[in-house]
Amino acid sequence: MKTKLTTKDLISAGAFGAIYLVLLTVLSSMILPIVPILYLATPLIAGIILGSVYMLYSLKVPRTGSIFILAVLVGLITSMATFYPLIAAIVWGVIAELIVAGKRRNSAKALIASYCVFNLTSMGPFFAILIAKDAFLSICTTYYGAEYAATLDSLTPNWIIVVFIALALLGGLLGGLFGKRILTKHFVKAGIVA
Repeated sequence: MKTKLTTKDLISAGAFGAIYLVLLTVLSSMILPIVPILYLATPLIAGIILGSVYMLYSLKVPRTGSIFILAVLVGLITSMATFYPLIAAIVWGVIAELIVAGKRRNSAKALIASYCVFNLTSMGPFFAILIAKDAFLSICTTYYGAEYAATLDSLTPNWIIVVFIALALLGGLLGGLFGKRILTKHFVKAGIVA
């Protein structure tokens, strides 16, 4: 298996990256914020929905560095308010790459484990809650009203990061399993083993 990214790989990475980012953006900033509890469940819901995109991306661009590129793109998009999501996305991207390094890229289990870690990038928008909660709630009040902001405030104690991590890992696991199931024919064709 070739490990060097080619121009074709970079184009595919860009296309799948765009699909992943558009879906993540629509989910995390348009659909799920309608209800505060759904917004806070973004790492779980987005993880389940985007798992098949990630798995297909991993099959179509099976090169070292492709997962890292996608992680950086997610980090850039989610780093609008602060640079912390980009730093975290880089870390998660490196770990996700290491999980599938070498011949493990041909293992469905390794790809699912990689996605569990990769899905931690979906926590990017929540760094504002952790770092500058008052400013975040002020913005929520402007866009969604005081009741919405108060609900978010009551649902986000200091230890909420543990819940976000658990939701992201669970979403990654379910999304990876769902993606593998949907793409079973592609996995067999690509020679990826269970």
